[in-house]
Amino acid sequence: MESLELAAVRESLQTRLLVELMSNAMHKELVLKGGMAMRAVHGSVRYTKDIDLDADLKFSRARVHGIVQRSIQRALSAGLIDNPTVTEPKQTETTMRWKIVGTQPGGQAPVNLTVEVSRRTALLGGRVVEIPLNPEHMAGNGVRIQVLDSQAIAVTKVLALTDPKRMAPRDLYDLHVLIQARVDEPAALLASLPDAGERLPQALTELWPKIESMSFDQFRSEVTPYLPLHVAQAIDEAAFDDMRLDVGTQVEKWLLAATGKTSTREGPVPARKPRP
Repeated sequence: MESLELAAVRESLQTRLLVELMSNAMHKELVLKGGMAMRAVHGSVRYTKDIDLDADLKFSRARVHGIVQRSIQRALSAGLIDNPTVTEPKQTETTMRWKIVGTQPGGQAPVNLTVEVSRRTALLGGRVVEIPLNPEHMAGNGVRIQVLDSQAIAVTKVLALTDPKRMAPRDLYDLHVLIQARVDEPAALLASLPDAGERLPQALTELWPKIESMSFDQFRSEVTPYLPLHVAQAIDEAAFDDMRLDVGTQVEKWLLAATGKTSTREGPVPARKPRP
């Protein structure tokens, strides 16, 4: 289990790297998404191991590669981690990935960070906003970043949660944060996806089985270590069951609205477990 101290060390590097990325992307080539976007837009308290970005397809892969490469070099020059090494395990036309490995300054604890840029599709309907980094959780000295807006983040999280090849309780937690923040219903944006006719019925089929298969033990192993102690302690098994039910119910409403259906389940929605 990783300590929050190490998570904070990684976030210092992430924030510095994000500042470099946005400064080097002078023509707005990169847009932040994923867990760091959740922290930037909604002040999510969940730490993340990755920087996930979309690249505008009108810019070449070589141009994007150069922006990321320069940004990594400049961020590492700040000395925020010791003994850094950088590898590029995947560099294709659709996915570009860098891995940074080092150690905690003055110690031996490993610090790992992944930067991934997706070039699979055009940016979600132009749903991009420019905002300052959230000063409560990410000290960016007022730097403004390109980031998917709240509805677009919700769409990416719905697609991640219902991806049959993915099992990540952090998607459940992030959707819970968005729902608690009263994000505007993203049904229209879901319906506008290029592959909505195929992907949304699949999402409805996958939704409840995926949520029901996520265990509290898995959540404690994969999400709890990246939450502040007071937040982690408040999520017991009953609270986790409430989270699963609330997220499943709300996401189902979004998907039904996007597809024009009224129901997907033959049986009842799972009941909340009574609190002790």
